[in-house]
Parts: sequence; C-alpha cells; structure tokens
Amino acid sequence: MYGKKVDHERYLNLLQEKKELEGNRPHDVDGMRRWKHTMGKILEELELYR
Repeated sequence: MYGKKVDHERYLNLLQEKKELEGNRPHDVDGMRRWKHTMGKILEELELYR
C-alpha cells in the first residue's frame, strides 16, 4: 500500500513540473533544447502511469 502513495505523489509532482515547464518556455536555441529534453523525460515517465 505504501508504494501506491509514493507513486501518486510522484505523479502529482510530474504534473506540476509539466505545468511549470509549459508556462516557462524559453526562446533561445540552447534553452529550447534543454526544455525539450526535460519535457520529453516528464512525458515519458507520465506514460508509465497510464
């Protein structure tokens, strides 16, 4: 049962990170590369919860 709570908290944290990233999209090329990489990792991990 403990694992479910940790998983749910991680899921909520990922959603929050995604929301923050969506609101702070960079406009320079290097920043956009980092943004895209980070967003990809978040979306990849969120897929595990489906």
